[in-house]
Amino acid sequence: MAIGIGVREGVRTITRNSSLFFLSLLVAAISLFLLSIFALVTVNLYTLVRNLDEKIEIIAFLDDRANAQNLKTSVQKISGVQEVIYVSSKQALADLQQEMQGSREVLNIFEDNPLPASLRVKLRPDLRNGKGLELISGKIMLLTGIRETIFGGELVDQLKRITKIITVFDLALLVIIILSVIFVIFQTIKLTIFARAPEIEVMRLVGASDSFIAIPFTFQGLIQGLIGGIIAFVLTLVTVRIGSSFFNQLYFPKMYFFVANLLAGVILGMIGSGIALRKFLK
Repeated sequence: MAIGIGVREGVRTITRNSSLFFLSLLVAAISLFLLSIFALVTVNLYTLVRNLDEKIEIIAFLDDRANAQNLKTSVQKISGVQEVIYVSSKQALADLQQEMQGSREVLNIFEDNPLPASLRVKLRPDLRNGKGLELISGKIMLLTGIRETIFGGELVDQLKRITKIITVFDLALLVIIILSVIFVIFQTIKLTIFARAPEIEVMRLVGASDSFIAIPFTFQGLIQGLIGGIIAFVLTLVTVRIGSSFFNQLYFPKMYFFVANLLAGVILGMIGSGIALRKFLK
């Protein structure tokens, strides 16, 4: 009963202050949209980093007379090695031709295949760094039949450092956006409460509890966050469709983003209204 009355009062509060409500709703929707775009960029960035991390490997070139099968077995036994793939000389040339389709004339200057056979060595995730690559590469070089290894340890370490910087930046930006959404909803609810201050005082005089008084404003914050989340998702969807014309493989799980936008809007709306009510009802 009390909740029903509170909800009706909440609707009445929204309609009474519709211009203020819609203005703050627009600001909240934009803030939630920025939060959604932040999440989209972060998800795609970490997907890219994860894919690059999975491609980190050691290339071990074999001597012409090396026993490839024995070497593959020996490398596979090294602690920290996850997978070993043998690439024949012919396969290496075919792969290079595939990658250089626009410059095949460069390869025509060679009468014979200049590429040696090799082993592609993939490591455990904890060893996909400069030290790990150097350690495993050193062990591989001790095997008879290995001509040379390449692994690009410095580039890998730079990738790891960039990932850490991105993580710190992401967390800082996340906190700023969340606080901005809470602040917008908090200011809206606070202004609405002040506008209805005389009514609230009368309700207190007739014995209304703080929880009963809070229901309409909590409902307003919830609705504001919910609608703002829906608008933010629609704007994100439009942005993804536009972005797909520039980026071929944008990762965008629609259902997860839809639910996340709604939950973020509702939760932040409840928090903003809760802070405003706590300050007023003290």
